[in-house]
Amino acid sequence: MKWQRARSEEQKEHRISEIVDATARLYEKHRFEEISFTLIAKEAGFTRSNLYKYFSSKEEIFLAFLIQDTRLWRAELLKTCCRSKIDSVEKFAQVWVKILVKHKRFSDLLSLLPTFLEKSVTEQSLMDFKRNVSSELIVLSELMCEIFPALSPEKAGEFLELQLASIIGLYQITNLSDVQQKVMEYPEFRHMKIDFNSYLQKSVECLLRGLMA
Repeated sequence: MKWQRARSEEQKEHRISEIVDATARLYEKHRFEEISFTLIAKEAGFTRSNLYKYFSSKEEIFLAFLIQDTRLWRAELLKTCCRSKIDSVEKFAQVWVKILVKHKRFSDLLSLLPTFLEKSVTEQSLMDFKRNVSSELIVLSELMCEIFPALSPEKAGEFLELQLASIIGLYQITNLSDVQQKVMEYPEFRHMKIDFNSYLQKSVECLLRGLMA
């Protein structure tokens, strides 16, 4: 098939979607460090030079990948909250953790953000990424203000920002390697073991109560 550069905005978005989908397939089998720009191009059926017409680095592709997963996570959280009767902080925390655990890849990609992705892209790419994420968080902020009238938009935004930081930190210290897991099974270290679900739920409950106090 002869290569044709995307001419319209719709064609460009389709090409970007193809690239992100190819990256997602690779990420099912390989660690972030093992995936190269060239490997993504091959999986997507692009040449390396054609891939550069849409992204300048692997990290930029992963930012687009993370935006996609952020939208999927936000959409399901919104749908679940609208369908469920959330009448307490505890119930909201349960739903929050349940949806996040279901979207494990979102947490995994999010954990790459401060150490790998944000430090390796251009200023413009990072600004575009943050604007996209901010628009998703605004939707969630509005939802939270509906569920908890005592929560101001500013406090809802603060909750979301702090929760994303908590997710990154908790995921990094609970996503253990085989060696880490083995060591944590020794009786003398078991008290150091942290459960992602229970710790995250506690952080949601404590943070919400504090912001609404």
